[in-house]
Amino acid sequence: MLLRHYKIWVLFILLTGLLKYPVPAQVKFTAKISPAIIGKDETAELKLLVENATDVQQINPPALDNFIIVSGPNQESGMESINGNTTQYTGITFILRPKSKGDFTIASTTASADGKILKSNAVKIKVVNEPTGNSISSNSPFSGLMNFDEPAARRGNYNDYILKKGENITDKINKNIFIRVDASKTSCYVGEPIMVTYKLYTRLKSESSLSKNPSFNGFSVIDMLRQSDINALVEKYNGREYNVYSLRQTQLYPLQAGDVELEPASVENEIHFVKEEYLKNSGGDDLFGDFSSIAIPPDALVTEKVTLQSKPVMINVKPLPEQGKPASFNGAVGKFSIRAAMEKNNLTTDDAGKLFVTIEGEGNLTLVNAPEFSWPSGVEGFEPKMSESLDKRSVPVSGSKTFEYSFTVNKEGNYTLQPVEYSFFDPVAGQYKSAATIPITFSVAKGSGKRTENPVVLQNNPAKENFFDTIFQNRWLLIAPLALLILAGLFVWVRWDKKKGDVLIREQQQKSAIQTIPEIKKPLSGAQALLQHNDSRQFYSMLDKELKIFLAEKLRLTPESTNRKNISDALLNRSGLSTQDSEAILQLLDDISIQLYTPVADESRTPYFYKKAEAVLHLFTG
Repeated sequence: MLLRHYKIWVLFILLTGLLKYPVPAQVKFTAKISPAIIGKDETAELKLLVENATDVQQINPPALDNFIIVSGPNQESGMESINGNTTQYTGITFILRPKSKGDFTIASTTASADGKILKSNAVKIKVVNEPTGNSISSNSPFSGLMNFDEPAARRGNYNDYILKKGENITDKINKNIFIRVDASKTSCYVGEPIMVTYKLYTRLKSESSLSKNPSFNGFSVIDMLRQSDINALVEKYNGREYNVYSLRQTQLYPLQAGDVELEPASVENEIHFVKEEYLKNSGGDDLFGDFSSIAIPPDALVTEKVTLQSKPVMINVKPLPEQGKPASFNGAVGKFSIRAAMEKNNLTTDDAGKLFVTIEGEGNLTLVNAPEFSWPSGVEGFEPKMSESLDKRSVPVSGSKTFEYSFTVNKEGNYTLQPVEYSFFDPVAGQYKSAATIPITFSVAKGSGKRTENPVVLQNNPAKENFFDTIFQNRWLLIAPLALLILAGLFVWVRWDKKKGDVLIREQQQKSAIQTIPEIKKPLSGAQALLQHNDSRQFYSMLDKELKIFLAEKLRLTPESTNRKNISDALLNRSGLSTQDSEAILQLLDDISIQLYTPVADESRTPYFYKKAEAVLHLFTG
C-alpha cells in the first residue's frame, strides 16, 4: 500500500516539475476568505490583495451586510518569494463574524492600480450552527470577549453582582459597567499617529460580545492588541476601582485633513446577579466555589441583557502646511534618515548593477514610498523592489524600508550618482526637514558583449516575455506525450505490485484478528493526559467530548442525539439524580462551553474543571 502511494507521489512530482515554469509577474486583484466553513459564533478572515502593482490608488470593500466586522479594514503590504519568484502585494483585511447560518457569497469588488480598474473574484463561505474549531484569531478582542468566571487572583474581587432587596437594577448596571474610549490626542497633523483604546469597566459578572464595531474611515489602521493581552486589570475611575478590559488598542494614521469622528463601539452584555437572600440562606457569597454551589436555583438568579455603547470621539486632523514644503516631499511624516550604497562600485557594460536606498526612522513608515531621483546620463534604471523591517508594536511605527534599484550602463566610464534627497514633516517641531545621501561614484569598464541577464531587465523586455509566454502557453505539446509514457509505465508497475500488496494485507488482517481485545478506555483519560500540556483549548475540547460520551452512555442516548437539550431531559426525567445534581451537571457543561468559545481559554482552571467532571462520574458510579 505504501509503495503504491509512493509511486503516485513519484508521478505527481514528475508532472509538477514539468509544469513548473516562471511566469512573468502580472498585476492581479484577488479575494480570499479563510476558513471556508465556520460556526455561527466563529470568525473568518477576508483578504483583498492587489499583487505586483507599482501604485495602488484604492481598494473598494465589497458589501458585507451578512457579517459583523470584528476588525478592519486593516492595511497590509509586503513581499514574498517562493522558489525565486517574488510577489509584491498591497491589500486590506477584515475579520468577519456571520450574523446567521447559511451559505453566503461575498460579491466581487474593484480596485484602482497602475491607472487601471481591476476586478476581484467572488468568494463563498458556509456558516453552520455548531462550532468547527476553525475560527480565525482576531487582533480585536470583540470576538467573544470575557468569561465572567475569571479567577479573583487576577482581578478585583467585587460583590456588586449581589442584588439586594429593593435595589434598582438599571441604576446598578449604569454605575458598575460601561465603555470608555481613550485617545492619546484629539488634534494632530495628517500622517501623525494617534493611539486609541476602547476599554470595558466592570464590577459585575457578565459575558459580552460585539454588536457594532467602531469604524476608522479616513485612517490607516494598525491593531496593537493581541489575544494574550486581553486580561483584566484593576483601575480607579472617579474614585472607584473597576476590572478594566482593554477591548481594542489601535494605532491610527490620519489620511486626510478635517474633523473625523471615531464611531462608538457597542457591546452586548448578559449580566448575572444573585439575590442576597439566597446567599444568606446558602451560608456564603462565593457564587463559583464548590461543585455543589454551581447548581443555583433559577429563582435565585437575575439575568439582564444590556447593550453598552461608548461615546463618539472627534479628532481634528490638521493639514500639512504648504509653506516651506520641499519639492522632494511625498507624504512622509515623522523622523527619518536615508542612506544609499551600491552592490559593487566597479562594473562592466555586461553587468546589471544594483543600488540600495534605505529609509529608516519612525513615523508613517507603512505609507512611505520610494524616493525620486535622476540617474546619471547613460545609466538606465528600472522600477525598484521593496523590502521592509518594521516594528508595528511601537508608536509611531519604527524600522526601515529598503528599495533595490537595478540598472544597466551601455558605455564605459566613471559615473557619479548625485545625493538622493528625502524630505519629511516633523510633527513635533511642526516643520519640514530633509535628509540626503552622500554622492556615490562608480566606474564601468568595457565588457565582452555577453551581458548578464537581470530579472528586472527581463521583465521589461517585451520580446523575451512574448517568446517565453508562447512556450509556456504551448507547454502541453511537450508535456502530454511524456506524461502518457510515465502513466503507462506506472500503470503496469502498480498492477503488478497490487497482487503482492493484497497478499500482505490479508496476512496482516489475519495477524490482527488474533490480537488481544483492545483495552477499554477509561472515561476522561484524554482530558487527564492533557492536564500536563499548555494547550488549554485542546483540554476543554477533549473534556467536553469525553464528558458527553460518558453521559450519553449512562443516559442511553445515541451519538446523534447527544445535545444539551436531550441531556437535560434525560437527567431530569430518568437519571435518578436529584434536581440539584442534575442542574449542577448542566451548569458544568455550560461552563466548559464558555471556555471553548472565549478568545483565550483559562489555563489556570483546567484542574478545577477536571475535578468537577470527575465528581459527575462519581454521581453515577457511587
